[in-house]
Amino acid sequence: MRRSVHGTSGERLFYYVLPLFLYMLLIFVLSSISRYPEILPWVFNLDKFIHTIEYYILGYLLMRVLVTSPRSVFTGAPAVFATIFGMLYAISDEWHQSFVPGRHASVYDILFDIVGVVLAAVTYRLVRRRGA
Repeated sequence: MRRSVHGTSGERLFYYVLPLFLYMLLIFVLSSISRYPEILPWVFNLDKFIHTIEYYILGYLLMRVLVTSPRSVFTGAPAVFATIFGMLYAISDEWHQSFVPGRHASVYDILFDIVGVVLAAVTYRLVRRRGA
């Protein structure tokens, strides 16, 4: 088995890739739950803060996978790829919610999701630089 700076490919899959996919599955499952629409205005809505935190975690997990990737195309610009992937996942999540009774798709949710991913990418890089 091929060894890298981050262990074998099996170790990388278990420690880096699996948590990302499990978290994405959690987002999908939570998006499948029907609920009543929010009453508070969207700007002051706790829901938008939750979206940001939810996608901050996704962005962090994406950065871990991309930074440890054996493919240099991902390690060369992990923040860009994390942002693109996070944005596409946010769009697909909102589209999925449009089919769930009691839920709806929201451009504002996508925007706050993207903010979460971008914040994670930026802070991940800052923390890694500071620790190096």
